[in-house]
Amino acid sequence: MAVPMSRYGELTIHRWMLRDSARNEAYRQAIAHFVKPDDVVLDMGAGTAILSIFAAASGARKVYAVERTEVAAVARRMVESNGYTSRIEVIEADLEDVSLPEKVDVLVSEWMGGFGVDENMLAPLVIARDRWLKHGGKIIPGRVTAVIAPGEIPDFDDAIVHWRSKPHGVDMSVIASMTTNETFHSQTHMTADALLAKPQELWSHDPYTCSLAEADQSFRAKVTFTAARAGKLSAFVTWFTADMGDGNMLTNAVGAPDTHWGRTLFPLDKAIDVAVGTRIELELHCDPSLPGSSEFYWSAKIGTLPLEEHDTRRNRQDRVRSKRVHDSRDPA
Repeated sequence: MAVPMSRYGELTIHRWMLRDSARNEAYRQAIAHFVKPDDVVLDMGAGTAILSIFAAASGARKVYAVERTEVAAVARRMVESNGYTSRIEVIEADLEDVSLPEKVDVLVSEWMGGFGVDENMLAPLVIARDRWLKHGGKIIPGRVTAVIAPGEIPDFDDAIVHWRSKPHGVDMSVIASMTTNETFHSQTHMTADALLAKPQELWSHDPYTCSLAEADQSFRAKVTFTAARAGKLSAFVTWFTADMGDGNMLTNAVGAPDTHWGRTLFPLDKAIDVAVGTRIELELHCDPSLPGSSEFYWSAKIGTLPLEEHDTRRNRQDRVRSKRVHDSRDPA
């Protein structure tokens, strides 16, 4: 889930992550597998320091918990309450401004958005690797792969129909139009029978070999699906799979146990009926924007229908334009 970086300074999002047992247990097991007694660990984007605490519990001699937001104060309290103040140092700073006194044996980070790169954290991970990881050091997680598939999502379709139905006699079609030009985060439990075609890979990144140029760019993919069953195509559904390096995988895939990430949807203007064998072409751009966020463009060609295009920047521009108009009318 792509969350603006400023939101990570609020405890609300961290409560959500701390209750994600699938996420936390996958990291706990991977850290226990890789961190050895006397290791030095860097926890990038430490949040409330739960991963740092896992590392200390696994025997790390020193953990540098780097967190750029004010939630670092919570991390310090968490470290103290778990008895690790002598081994975990919480550093409230932007990673790029940090100077550590030593190289690290293990670099751990929960940097993934709803489909990996969408929270614009891959480049900082690569920077941390190049500056601070020892030769032969370990990175948790390893390869992260983004996946997408066309989906049938009745709850989302019902919401769009509602906005277009003139509820209470009010034309709310503008809400429908804005909603279908946003990425939509869904916590609705989804199973494989919601998918209309075989999932396709968008991109995949190995943190050991990924260059900064590769990490700090617009991520773009063109994929083609063939509908395996008839149904209503509502949106394209994305997720990631992360290799935790200990023989286990962490994923928010459709059909997997639910996580705080849920799934990210790239909607269509309205649900489209597709028949078995329908060709579905998708182009997706993920453009790094502000820290912790990206902007998106997606287009879909479904069968013989005209090309349909969406761009989150349209909504951003509308919001900025509306704010400027409002500000210009405010009394001095």
